[in-house]
Amino acid sequence: MATDGRYARYCSIVQSSGMGKSRLLDEFAKRHFLIPINLRLREHRGFPPADHDVRDFLTSIDSNNPEMDKISFSRARHFLKALFVITKRTIIEELGDGDGACERENRILQFRTHMSDEQSMDTSGNKRKNFYKNVINMAKTGMVGGDLTNEALRAAFEDLRKELNGGRSSKNHSSRKDPVLPDVFIAFDEAQPLTVPFSKGSTQNNFVELRRALRVLSAAQLFTFFLSTTGKVSLFTPPRGYDASNRMNDGELKMPRPFIYLGFDQLMESRKVFDKYRTLEDVTSLDCIAHMGRPLWGTCYDFGDDQVRDGLLHFAIQKLLGEAPGDSPKEAQEFAVLSQRLALDINSTQYTVPDNPLAVVEKIGVQISNHMRVCVAIGEGIETIRGIAASEPILSEAASRVMRGGYGFNLPDALTEVLGGFGISPGDRAELLVSAFFTWARDKTVLGKPLLIGQLSCYFSVRQLFSCLFSASIFTSMSRDVPSLCPPGATRQTFGQVFDNALMHFNHFVKPQEQKLLTRGHLLTFMARGAAALGANCQPGIDAVYPYLYGSTYLDVKNVGFIVVQVKKNDVTEQSQAEIFQKMDPFGCGLLLESDQVDGKFPIPIIRIVFALCNSKAPAVTHKTYSSPSEGASSVDNDGQPRFTSYDFWCSGIGPSILQPVEEAPERWAALVDKSDPWRTFYNDAPVPDLLRSQFPASGSNRAHFDSWSAYFPESD
Repeated sequence: MATDGRYARYCSIVQSSGMGKSRLLDEFAKRHFLIPINLRLREHRGFPPADHDVRDFLTSIDSNNPEMDKISFSRARHFLKALFVITKRTIIEELGDGDGACERENRILQFRTHMSDEQSMDTSGNKRKNFYKNVINMAKTGMVGGDLTNEALRAAFEDLRKELNGGRSSKNHSSRKDPVLPDVFIAFDEAQPLTVPFSKGSTQNNFVELRRALRVLSAAQLFTFFLSTTGKVSLFTPPRGYDASNRMNDGELKMPRPFIYLGFDQLMESRKVFDKYRTLEDVTSLDCIAHMGRPLWGTCYDFGDDQVRDGLLHFAIQKLLGEAPGDSPKEAQEFAVLSQRLALDINSTQYTVPDNPLAVVEKIGVQISNHMRVCVAIGEGIETIRGIAASEPILSEAASRVMRGGYGFNLPDALTEVLGGFGISPGDRAELLVSAFFTWARDKTVLGKPLLIGQLSCYFSVRQLFSCLFSASIFTSMSRDVPSLCPPGATRQTFGQVFDNALMHFNHFVKPQEQKLLTRGHLLTFMARGAAALGANCQPGIDAVYPYLYGSTYLDVKNVGFIVVQVKKNDVTEQSQAEIFQKMDPFGCGLLLESDQVDGKFPIPIIRIVFALCNSKAPAVTHKTYSSPSEGASSVDNDGQPRFTSYDFWCSGIGPSILQPVEEAPERWAALVDKSDPWRTFYNDAPVPDLLRSQFPASGSNRAHFDSWSAYFPESD
C-alpha cells in the first residue's frame, strides 16, 4: 500500500452525531484486524464507551512546559509500541495459535469479541480495561527508560503482523483474501480531545505529535482512523498554510481528505415506504419515522424498551438543541430548529474573513458538531465545507415541538436572528417568510389533535390548515368561494366543501436540486417523508408546493393534488396578476403531465396562491376570477376551456387582518418583510429614500429610479 506522497497512512472520518461512524468501523472489524480506542470525554455520554485511561494518558497537557511537543511525541511512540506488544501478547495468550486464512479470520473476529466482551452503554468490559491498563503501564515504563528508536517501533509492529498472519511476514501471503489492504488498523473514536492546543494560538497538539509518530510507520502495513463528531474539519485536516508541518503547507506532502460519506436511511432498506408503509397513518407512525434518516433513531427503536421508544422524540429534541432544553434557545439552536423545518442553507460566501479562513466555517461547524447538521462536501481548501439540514422526519417533528411552545421559542424573533446572523441568500428570504407562515399554521393545526397509539405525527385536511393560516374572516370568505377555473361539466363546489376531503402531512420542507422533480409522482414521495417542496433554483411559476391526498389516505399518485405558491416582493396590476397565474398553470410549469389527465382534464382540484409581501397597501386576500379561461391558464383544450379546476387567491400585504401567524408580533413580521429585501432596507434607512434611488437609475422597480430621467415607467412584477 503506497503512501502516494501523503504524510502518513491515516484519515479522519468526520460527520455529525448518530450517522454510524462507530458502527461503520465495528462492521469493518468483522473482516479486518482493528484495534478500537475511544477517547470520548468523561463528562460526555455515548456509545461505544470511552477508554478513559488511554484518553487521560494521550491527551494530558502541561501548557507551561516549553518542551510539551517533545513529551507528546515520545509518549505517542511509546504508546504505539506498547499497543503492538500487548496486542501480540493477547493474540497468543487469549486467541490461541493457528495458521492459514481460516485462523487469521478467526483471530480477527475473536479480537473484536475480546474488546467488546461485557461492554455496556456506560463502561467497557474487564478484558478491554485490562488490555489498555497493560498498554499504558508499558508505555509509561518505556518513557522512563529513555528514548525509543524508529527501528524498535517498526520491529514491534512487524512482530504483531507476523503473529497475526500465523508467523508469516509476507504482506502478499496467500492466506489473505484482500492483500491490497493493510494487515492492521487502529481507530481513535471521538478523537477531538487530541486536538486541544498545547497553548493559546499554537498549532501544536497531541494529534500532531501522534501523527508524527505514525509517520515513522508510513511503510508498514498499518492504517489509522480518527473519528469525530466535530464540525471543525480543520482540526484533523487544516487548510494549507495552517498545518504544523511545513512540508504539508508547502505542498511537498499531501494531507488526507476527511471521509464523510456514511449514507442515510439505511434502516429503511427492509421496510420501504410504498412496500410496508402505504397510507398516511403508516408514514406518520413512530415505527416508520424512527427508521428514516440516520441509524441512531432506528437503533434506539429496535433495541430499546418501551421507555426508550416513548422518550425517543425528547431524545431527538436534546440532540437537535445540543443539550437539554432551557428557558430560551440560543442563536445556534434557533438556526438548527428553523433549518430542520425550512431547509435553510448557510451561504458561507457571506462570511469573508481573508486573514483566517478557519473562521469562515465556524458556524457551519457548530451546526454539524452540536446540532445534527449533515456534512455533505468538503472542498480542497477545507474552508469550503458544506452542511445541510437533511430531510429527517423525527428531527423535524422535534423542531416542531420546540416551536409550538414550552421551550421559549419565538418564530419572528428567531427569524430576525437567523436572517441577521447567518448567510441566508437575500433571494430566498421572502419565500422563507411564507414557508414560515405555513409551518406555523401546520403546527397550530396539529397542536390539539390527539395522536393514535403508535403515532408520532399526524395528518390533517387542507381546510384545517387554511383555517389556521388565514384570519377567521378571510377563511370564512374563502370557504364560500367557487373555483376560479373549472372545466365544463365539473361540479362547482365551494372551497370549504372540497378541501375538507384533502389530507396533508408535512412537518418540514425539502428543496429539490432539479426542476424536473416537481411532478405529481415526486410530490407523493415528498409527502410520504413528511415534506412539502420548495421550488428548485429558477423554477418557473413555483416557489413552493404542498401536496395532499384527495379523498383517501392511501399513498397513490392518482390521489395527489397540490397547493402551488408563488411569492412576490411587490404588488402588481390586475393584468400582471393574471399573467402570473398563467405562468402557474400546472401543465405549463411541469407539475402535471398529459398522462395525469382523465377524459382530457385533471380530475383533482388544486389551489394556487400568490403572496405579494408588500407593506405599501392595506392587507387583503382576493379571490381571482377571469374573463376567460385563457386569462388564468396557459393551457386550454381545443374549445378554449381549462383542463384543471383551480381555486386562485392573491394575498396582498402582511398583517393580522389576513394572516394568523402575524397576530402575535405584527411589527416584527413587517420588519422581516423589509429584511427580506436588503435594498428596501437600504433605501428606507436613508433620510430621503427617493433621492437616493435616483442615484441608482433604472436599478429597481420603484418609480424613483426612473422619474427624474424617463417619461415611461414599465410595469413590473
